[in-house]
Amino acid sequence: MWGEELFPTQLVGSYVKPAWLADHDKVYAKEGTWWKIPQADRDMAIDDAVRLAIYDQNAAGMSFATDGEVRRQTFSGHFYTLGGLDQDNPAEFTNFHNDITEYLEMKRKAINVGADLEKDEAPRQSPKVLFPAVREKISWPGPMVVNDIPFLKRYAANKTKITVIGPVTLSYRVVDQGVYGSHEELCFAIADALNQELKALAAAGVDLIQIDEPEVHFRYSQCQGFAVEAINRIVRDVECMTSVHVCYGYSKNIALKEPSPIYPRAVGLIAESDVHALHTEYAQPGHTPDFLESVKEKPVAIGVLNLDPDGEVETAESICSLVEGALQVVPKERISLAPDCGMWFLPREFALAKLKAMCEAAESLRGKYA
Repeated sequence: MWGEELFPTQLVGSYVKPAWLADHDKVYAKEGTWWKIPQADRDMAIDDAVRLAIYDQNAAGMSFATDGEVRRQTFSGHFYTLGGLDQDNPAEFTNFHNDITEYLEMKRKAINVGADLEKDEAPRQSPKVLFPAVREKISWPGPMVVNDIPFLKRYAANKTKITVIGPVTLSYRVVDQGVYGSHEELCFAIADALNQELKALAAAGVDLIQIDEPEVHFRYSQCQGFAVEAINRIVRDVECMTSVHVCYGYSKNIALKEPSPIYPRAVGLIAESDVHALHTEYAQPGHTPDFLESVKEKPVAIGVLNLDPDGEVETAESICSLVEGALQVVPKERISLAPDCGMWFLPREFALAKLKAMCEAAESLRGKYA
């Protein structure tokens, strides 16, 4: 279970990344190139932005606080520091097949072109998609986000949470140069390396580690044969609570998310793994309670906040209604409340208002169902 508190609240991972700190138009450019602050002052500026993220979560009354992933340009690229990956000489990625395109109406396409484009400048021809090349065996280089935990624990009012890229997803965001005999072997090597990071995070005292696995949804048909083993490897002997988040992609890029028939299959597959809990999108795709049967006996963080930047702030009453529908399928002790996905691209006041509504709803539900 999530803990002693009913209906605990948490972020999926990212919170607002201030425009004064980072250029959001460069989020899909080369990792580390989107910062606006000069190198000499950057660490201090990032620390200040992390404090703001934690402050807002404390002020809203969140049960778990993250660092908002403010230190990261992207949720996946931050982990390109694994040994064996060559970021300086990337390779072309060509496997674009996925299972869910027909269920998404895009606002804009999220791409990594391996080079900076000026704002509003369009490439003259379709750019190559470049990702780090796997040139040696994958290895753990030592702490990648472990050293962020003491800062988070210093300022968090309640429990703490950190996020890590999942092995399946990262395996589809690098390009093997013949080091491994199969994609499955590459994925397992990533899982084994990241397992050392998770063990170190648990030893540092974090309460919850979330593993991000969107590609289990996007490429279910490609990875269903090895995804459970990969997740089992990454959580093996990790001495704190672990969860897996499965999503549809950022609402920043997606205008409409229709319920994908692949999604419950992906969630159900992950529910067979040794991870403790699941995170699901629920609000924007318009899922109905029957979908939650796919989480099986796992605790689940239900996405109750639609993160469309052009949307509205939910009322506590509307959030309570979503959760009470979910209670038809999932017992109250297993339900946590969360946004659908990451909030990094939202304006701060808008994001904070959503968190406050979610926490108000959780408090109302506790009063009713305690």
